[in-house]
Amino acid sequence: MEVRRCMKCMHPLTVGETVCPECGRAYGSANAESFALKPGTILEGKYLVGEMLGQGGFGITYIGFDLLLEQKVAIKEYYPMSTGMVSREGHSTVVWSSAMMGKTGTQKGFDSFLKEARKMAKLGGIPGVVGVKSVFIQNETAYIVMDFIEGETLLKKLQKNGPMDFDSCVKLMTPIMQALSEVHEHGIIHRDISPDNIMVRPDGKLILLDLGAAKDLDIQGNDGSVQSSQMVAKHGFSPIEQYSKSGKVGPWTDIYAMAATIYYCCTGILPPPATDRTIDDTLACQPLLTQAQFGILADCMHMRPQDRPQSMDTLLQMLTHPQGEAKAEPPKVIPEVEPPKPVETKAAPPKPMETEPVVQKTPPINPEAQPTQPPRHDAEPKRPLSKWLIPGVAAVVAVIALAISIGSGGKKSSPSVKAPAAQAAATEPAPTETVPTIPMEVHTMAAADFVYEDDISATPFWGQSQYLRKDVNTLTFQSSLQNAPSSAWDVSEAGDRSVLAWMDNGNLYVAADGAIAPNPDAAWLFQDFVNMKTINFGNCFDTSDVTRMRGMFNGCSSLTDLDLSGFDTSSVTDMRMMFQNCASLTSLDLPGFDTSSVTDMRVMFQNCANLTSLDVSSFDTSNVIDMGAMFANCERLTGLDLSGFDTSHVTNMAAMFCICEDLTSLDLTGFDTSNVAYMSDMFYGCDNLPDIICSDSKILKEFRNR
Repeated sequence: MEVRRCMKCMHPLTVGETVCPECGRAYGSANAESFALKPGTILEGKYLVGEMLGQGGFGITYIGFDLLLEQKVAIKEYYPMSTGMVSREGHSTVVWSSAMMGKTGTQKGFDSFLKEARKMAKLGGIPGVVGVKSVFIQNETAYIVMDFIEGETLLKKLQKNGPMDFDSCVKLMTPIMQALSEVHEHGIIHRDISPDNIMVRPDGKLILLDLGAAKDLDIQGNDGSVQSSQMVAKHGFSPIEQYSKSGKVGPWTDIYAMAATIYYCCTGILPPPATDRTIDDTLACQPLLTQAQFGILADCMHMRPQDRPQSMDTLLQMLTHPQGEAKAEPPKVIPEVEPPKPVETKAAPPKPMETEPVVQKTPPINPEAQPTQPPRHDAEPKRPLSKWLIPGVAAVVAVIALAISIGSGGKKSSPSVKAPAAQAAATEPAPTETVPTIPMEVHTMAAADFVYEDDISATPFWGQSQYLRKDVNTLTFQSSLQNAPSSAWDVSEAGDRSVLAWMDNGNLYVAADGAIAPNPDAAWLFQDFVNMKTINFGNCFDTSDVTRMRGMFNGCSSLTDLDLSGFDTSSVTDMRMMFQNCASLTSLDLPGFDTSSVTDMRVMFQNCANLTSLDVSSFDTSNVIDMGAMFANCERLTGLDLSGFDTSHVTNMAAMFCICEDLTSLDLTGFDTSNVAYMSDMFYGCDNLPDIICSDSKILKEFRNR
């Protein structure tokens, strides 16, 4: 029986449909790795297997479809590829290496997987935890069928929207922490909490994924701890006990990971791996966290498990009652560990020079000896509200987007020193409301080479030879190297792999642990990426030091819109050819552009043939010298308001509006041509322009002679 469904999204396809109307994937085509099940495979006689959603050290997850219940599912296959002990025969049966593990080891592996899966199935009634529908053995391995959760991961959401403020993050995470408390009561530890294992549903609610790494507490006894039979560790989020086969995991393990996740959500910075912290603990407060907030997270990320809170309820109370309004309940699993002491509500007197200077790092926290004094709460600026507020919270407070002000201060690890007046303000008991900046560490890309070939799109880019410019369909900038594959190549100016790029099925990614700055000479950076349809700058693209944007988007002929509202162009002097040949652009967001330093705008918008409107009324052109062919061949523009343009230094206006065929109104009220030497063809081809608003005699003469 033929099942006509898209293997990427499981949308039903009618007879005759060759392309999925939902996702655009061609029927009969599917992305399939050699080690994965073949899309179209049916398991247990009812579960249709689609494309691979992801893979981890111990399993592969696929999108699936329950043919009996007619609903999408997620199917997880036990396939511990990272151990090197498995392979696949064809596209189905798993072959185990008895030489590496022995038959007993193989059996123990998926017996443990099945035992944990069956216990997970009993957690289906807990809100915030993905439900398990079925567990079975086939193809010489084990499978878990789970609810399919629509949405996107918290990690992807963070990469798009930037960090959250602390209070909003805690509110958002509260249901997850409550769910984990119940999970722990059932004797299960998750062991893999991180932003990429939390799904954000379309309604804004969070769901905890991948309980496949979960560990049953009853294997070793009832003392609240278990020796880990499988090492499952994720750098930045896993505590030290997960790096050892003899490490004892418990609720304190998930508490470390939850605190690390909140730290990442609020700062956009990956915590240092626990293995590194044993040598040099560089976990530090970041500018988006107050010392009090950081102190709570640091307490939960102690290196020694016994020094952390011992229950998720205790963690939740610490986060929601940081001033000590409520006492933490005694630990549920290890009674000898005392609950954390409540923080004193009386703040210490402020010190003159401590007004939360904006720096990249604070002195490392010593995990063995935390300070006995509570963190200071004085002189803390009110936190900006996050665009992360979910619908239920949005009804209570107004949503203010949390802006990463990279462009206004995010230089390389350089501290920002406040003025004396600001320092003095710290001594006042009631500080004025300020919005702090986020001085993420900035990593600079290497300059792009200018290429002159008959077909530039058929040339490689950014220092590699495997991919061509025309291979790029989308471009995304990310503020974390967490997802960078081993195939990523170095695009940093320093040559230290601080900025990496990689391709994935036509999608180009650029990432760094912090903000990404194009080279100060950003000319030709995206030149002739002719098939690139979208660019997501991810709130981590810092243009504050850029001086040249010449040809930056030249030849990006498939871009339909471009939001550059986050660009800091205050240092830019050269915008020549910046958007030239962006033939598909229909909208362009430029109101925030600071053009006060720009001297060259020649052919800036030339051949933007589908641009129907363009707002350049805020442009400061007081230093511009060249405007030649600036709007040439913008054939669909119907009106331009340039009344605010200062052209007193311009020498070239030749072909400025050449072949603007649909232009019907043009306001040149403020134009001064006293220094203009070239005006030929200024209005050539403006056949629908009946008149212009202008008093300059040279311009009026050129218009009449067009």
